[in-house]
Amino acid sequence: MVSCNWATTALLALLSVSSAGVHAAPQKYKPDPDQIKEKRQLLATIATDIPFTRIPVTLITIGTIGTLGPTFTRVPTLNTNTLLTLGTLPGTRIPVTLQTLPQYTTSSTLPVYTAPTTSSTLPVYTAPTTSSTLPVYTPPTTPPYGYTTPGTTSSSRTTTSTSSTRTSSSATPIYTPVTGANNTCYNRLKIDVLQRTDPDQFNMLLLAWQKVQTSPDSDPFSHYQLSGIHGAPYIPWQMGPGSYDTNRGYCTHGSALFTTWHRPYLLALEQALFHAAISIANQFTVPAVRTQYLNAAGRVRLPYWDWSDPVSQSYLPPITMQPTVTVTRPDGSGNAVSASIANPVFAYNFLSLSSVSVFPAPWNAPPRLSTRRYPDGSWGDRSYLASSSMQSGFSGRVTSTYNAFLSTTYNLFSNRVESIHDSIHGAVGGGGQMGSVAYSAYDPIFWLHHCNVDRLMAMFQATSPGLFVTPASAVGTFARPVPPNTIDDANSDLFPFRRADGSWYKSVHLNPVNTIWGMRYGYPEVPCSYQTRTPAELDTFTTNQVNTLYGGGRTIPGTSREWNVRLLIDQAEIPGGYDIYVYGGTRPQDPYADPYGKGYIGSLSSMTMGSPDQYKQSRIRFVDVSLNAYLKEYGYASADPYKITEYIRRDLSYTIIANGKPCYFQDLYTAKYAVYSREVYDGGKDDVLPYYTSDPYYHTNVTEGYPGGIKYLDEILYPVKVDGTREVPWAEVNSTRIQT
Repeated sequence: MVSCNWATTALLALLSVSSAGVHAAPQKYKPDPDQIKEKRQLLATIATDIPFTRIPVTLITIGTIGTLGPTFTRVPTLNTNTLLTLGTLPGTRIPVTLQTLPQYTTSSTLPVYTAPTTSSTLPVYTAPTTSSTLPVYTPPTTPPYGYTTPGTTSSSRTTTSTSSTRTSSSATPIYTPVTGANNTCYNRLKIDVLQRTDPDQFNMLLLAWQKVQTSPDSDPFSHYQLSGIHGAPYIPWQMGPGSYDTNRGYCTHGSALFTTWHRPYLLALEQALFHAAISIANQFTVPAVRTQYLNAAGRVRLPYWDWSDPVSQSYLPPITMQPTVTVTRPDGSGNAVSASIANPVFAYNFLSLSSVSVFPAPWNAPPRLSTRRYPDGSWGDRSYLASSSMQSGFSGRVTSTYNAFLSTTYNLFSNRVESIHDSIHGAVGGGGQMGSVAYSAYDPIFWLHHCNVDRLMAMFQATSPGLFVTPASAVGTFARPVPPNTIDDANSDLFPFRRADGSWYKSVHLNPVNTIWGMRYGYPEVPCSYQTRTPAELDTFTTNQVNTLYGGGRTIPGTSREWNVRLLIDQAEIPGGYDIYVYGGTRPQDPYADPYGKGYIGSLSSMTMGSPDQYKQSRIRFVDVSLNAYLKEYGYASADPYKITEYIRRDLSYTIIANGKPCYFQDLYTAKYAVYSREVYDGGKDDVLPYYTSDPYYHTNVTEGYPGGIKYLDEILYPVKVDGTREVPWAEVNSTRIQT
């Protein structure tokens, strides 16, 4: 019988966080699923050990069958054993099929995505020869057109480290500030829109990205080094002497800084692409042609992939599944010629075996010299499976994206977006680079994916200008091993990125939203054309865009009920990578072989750090999976709460896959799920977002009696970590927003 007992066995003592961010195996930890029930009286003393703020939550009792509607009785206090019960549930296990995850084959039952074209093959992009009619860019009159001249720090300090998990550098750092493009503000566009509406710019983007990908590994602005900032090979990037944690990259996953750190990260690649495009355009010798492509190069910005767009419905952009593209480029004499090149947004090809030799197995194997999605046994790409997996989660994803904009704290918004982001890494990777924190940035689609995360951040800044990063527990990174109780806030350094004056980027430098225009980019929903408008005008415009894109055709004013499943776990309980899936309606026959098949609603994903044996820093992670689209599909959208809770109690099921093998709630200590609903008022106005009019109602009658299902509210509001302490996740304070 295969289970995840190996995870709880490995945690034989309480996980501890060292100053280096390395987590030792526990010595005394003995998971007991009944521990919470038997020792609930200990909650009264928690405040003396770990301070937290209780969140006002209202409990309800559903009315009896036969009435015209349910009666919601508010229970006045949180510390009560009153449950939302509709009857006694037997303590049965959720039936699962026990087998190991097989290799994907071409006989998969997942639907194959066919790109929207009349041809039977994916469309081949061909650059035009006609000049662009978009605004003319005037290039600099003096060279160089490349990077800003590097500066050097005055520090000559040398440090050493005896820790086997750290490295030290004694070289004087040479750095290039991350400033992005150095001309006019242009909008970053959705990649398929860019391909269709500005083919000259798209042509130059492809040529520039190819140049960045083929730049030597030693170039700090090569694709190799920029991707390595995120994770492996765990080396300093333009930083001087210091002690570094070589168990992780610079990225701030699971942190309040998740969205803000990735903004200068994206800007660094955009800077490289912009200057590479200018350099290539200057190689054309015919003046008219050179002017045409210099104009296009000046507009080069990083495009995004909107995985919640109702039109494309989460399918991968067709261009990202196409191995080759046709471009117009300068030949050796500077003449414009048509050529077929390896598509730089399909895959990244490492330059040599030495490029991957610094990675641990299996990432250093010769077949892995190219990035892949859902690779087969021969490391062949099967992006069509990634596309199908993404589409199966579209309905819940678009609702979750919309709900993120209803967040009443920035940290909660960031966590919600990061949770959606995590599931996308899992759905796209399928055993390829995108499923690993250490290697995901090497896949070009990573950058399109994160550009959309940055876009959502900008849109939230525009619609909620009074909300931004607030202090929260810090997460250790390559450049910043953190001891326990360290706090991150808007003034925390965003290593390794420097501003034009040489200082480190901080989140505070990225707020308010109009700071992106100073970085020479915008988005269609936060456009450069609004630079002279007031914040209120931008708020109105962006809110209208949010409602139009993700609001699902909302037009009628009124109050509705939003239904969610909250999945929760201490990410340190299971090493490596794992996913908790929610299914409803028609389920896949074998969820372990086809986790994103029919019936998939949503998931909590935790990417591997690079090794299946590596534990993450202890931290409660959660995701809210929207059930509204699922309820609508099966005819329960307008049903009364009693019928809904009875239906989802009987119908929903959960599957855990850890490092490719089945895992079970009953073998875990911190993994929980809860069903809750809350009322939302929608005024039906395009320029006003809906808002919550009630606190969450946790329907414990749906989950009690099942492994992992909560019985008491404290299990979800003050969840237990692997060391037995409790942590309040990023909660929504003052959750009832009054809006006139």
